[in-house]
Amino acid sequence: MCRTRVLGFALTTLLASTAMAAEPVTLDTDPNLCGRWTFDETSGRIAADASKHKRNGTLEGDLSFDKVSAPGKVDRALRLDGENAVVVIKAYKGVTGTGPRTVAAWIKTTRSQGRIVFWGTDDFGQMFNFGFVRGRIGVTPNGGYLYINEETDDDEWHHVAAVVQEAELPNLHDDVKLYLDGEPAEIHDIGLLDLWPLQTGDELDVRIGQGYKGLLDDLRIYDRPLSDEEIKALFKLQTNRPLKQ
Repeated sequence: MCRTRVLGFALTTLLASTAMAAEPVTLDTDPNLCGRWTFDETSGRIAADASKHKRNGTLEGDLSFDKVSAPGKVDRALRLDGENAVVVIKAYKGVTGTGPRTVAAWIKTTRSQGRIVFWGTDDFGQMFNFGFVRGRIGVTPNGGYLYINEETDDDEWHHVAAVVQEAELPNLHDDVKLYLDGEPAEIHDIGLLDLWPLQTGDELDVRIGQGYKGLLDDLRIYDRPLSDEEIKALFKLQTNRPLKQ
C-alpha cells in the first residue's frame, strides 16, 4: 500500500516536471527579453519589469503613477508630459556594443518629438536613441539617422519597433529595420544618413520618455532581432503564443 503511494507520487512528480520543462516559450517569456515595462501601475513611483530580470524603473522628480497613469492600449499606460517626466532603469545599461536588439512599444501622441527610450555613451555612434527623429519615428546613434515616412502624431495608438540585426559592425543602412503597426515601415526619402556604425556605450542607465509627450505602453527590449512575424505578433497582441523554433 505504502509502496504504491510512493510510486504514484513519484510518477505524478515526474509528469509535473516534464510538463513544466515542456512549457512553450512565448514573446512574453522569451529568455532574450531583457526588460518589459507595461506601466499598469496606478500608484507609487516604481514601473515594474515584467521580464524575469526585474529591472524596475523609477519615475523621476515628484511624478507618481497616482498622477500619470492613464487608460492604455492594454490595461494602463504611462502619460508623459514632454518636460520633466522620465523613467530611469537604474543599473541597467541596455544592449551595448554591437549586439543585436529589438525595441518595441505602443505610443499615442499629438506631438512628433521626444525619445521613447535611450541609453549608451554620449559620443558619436555610441548612443542608442529610439523615438522621434526629425518628426518621424526612427533611430539615431548620435551621428546619422534612420526614420520612417509615415507620421504618427495623430492621437491614435501605434505600435513602433526597431530591430538591429547581428553584424560585426551594424550600420543603419544594412542592419536596422523599422516597423509601424506590425509591418516593415517605408523609410522617408531623406530619412537615412548613415555616418556611424552602432557601437553602443555603457555609461548611461536606460531612460524612458525624455521629451516625449503622450501615452506609452508595453515597452520591450530584447537582445536578439525579432522576425517580421514576431513583430506582427506584438502588434496583434498575440505575445502569449508559442514561438516557432
